[in-house]
Amino acid sequence: MTQEERIAQLEQENAELRAQLAEAYQQISQLAQRVQRLESQAAKDSHNSSKPPSSDGPRRKRRSQRHRSEKPTGGQPGHPGRTLLQVSRPDEVVCHRPLVCAHCQQPLEGVAGQLKDLRQVHDLPEVRLVVREHQVEEVWCPTCQQVSRGSFPEGVEAPVQYGPKVRALAVYLHEYQLVPLARVSELFADLCACEVSEGTVLTWVECATERLAPVVERIADWLSASLLQHADETGVRIAGK
Repeated sequence: MTQEERIAQLEQENAELRAQLAEAYQQISQLAQRVQRLESQAAKDSHNSSKPPSSDGPRRKRRSQRHRSEKPTGGQPGHPGRTLLQVSRPDEVVCHRPLVCAHCQQPLEGVAGQLKDLRQVHDLPEVRLVVREHQVEEVWCPTCQQVSRGSFPEGVEAPVQYGPKVRALAVYLHEYQLVPLARVSELFADLCACEVSEGTVLTWVECATERLAPVVERIADWLSASLLQHADETGVRIAGK
């Protein structure tokens, strides 16, 4: 290979390397732009963009807007507070008295005693269904010899049904406490030993909706006539607050 051919070969290799280097620089530039774009997207939240607060995720560390107070933690002097107090009329009284004398073992049955101390335990009663049976009777009149028959009260429509308190509790749990239908059914089964299906709960909710429709319309009329109205969908900050 002559010197001219070697020079030509080296110039060709140099041109190829320059082309490869230019392509690599272009790829690096594209990757850098992509990283910058992704980092910018990851840094956006509800405070520096139009994204809703629900998209912030659990990893975002929120800075508390509260200022450190000189007051100690807990209830402050003058605060009325709320504590568990004894009641004057308990539902049940259990008397604990000795059966025999602790000194001479003399039986104390029938011997009058006096109250020395008392303590009260506030607890829930056993939760169970109370079944009230409605019976309709026929009565023969001794005067006209005709038979008169009683009638079931309003709301008692089926041979077996749940009462209004059970239905109201189911609607309250699902609509106000936002307990899912399946868990409402599970709660009744666990606490009250009664099997209430999800479809039954949904029927009770629909019935309550129909009965409350006039009330909802009245509330809407009051709101439309109100001087001040407020609807909060997504919180926004104004002047840092």
